[in-house]
Amino acid sequence: MSIEDAPSVVMIVGFIFLLAATIAYIGAEYQESFPADETGSVQNETLTTVAEGGEAVAGASQCNFEDFTVTNVYNATDNASISSGNYTTTSTGVVAFASGGDTNFNNTNWAVSYTYSYTGIACNVTTNLNTELEDNTSIIGVVLTIALVGIILSILIGIFMMARKRGL
Repeated sequence: MSIEDAPSVVMIVGFIFLLAATIAYIGAEYQESFPADETGSVQNETLTTVAEGGEAVAGASQCNFEDFTVTNVYNATDNASISSGNYTTTSTGVVAFASGGDTNFNNTNWAVSYTYSYTGIACNVTTNLNTELEDNTSIIGVVLTIALVGIILSILIGIFMMARKRGL
């Protein structure tokens, strides 16, 4: 390896890095275009100590989670129905105690029933691809560093070898 190889090695590793970044970007955009054609329904999921900060339901971790609708909320300890004026929801699947609601329900365990839509398997595959690309991006930097160190070492060894030949 010599100084003449340096531009080629840097270009190859840089091209691989650029290719990985492009695939990640296209994958993320492609994933967002998937329709949420699967539906889920959960009955009596327990959320512990629900307060004004709220808690996310388990279904919110589904790929492209949307159309979150709460159907019933009960106090998990005494099975008392909690009316919609005592809680708020967000589109991201968070259920929270509503300020100004019945304080008997604040910081208690709730049993929440809800429905939602999500994308499904195709979205999960794209998520896995993007995760692999994110996890391995640092490896490209390590390879580039090793290549550059190799080039520098080969140049230094070449200089020492030529100096040694002149010294004999």
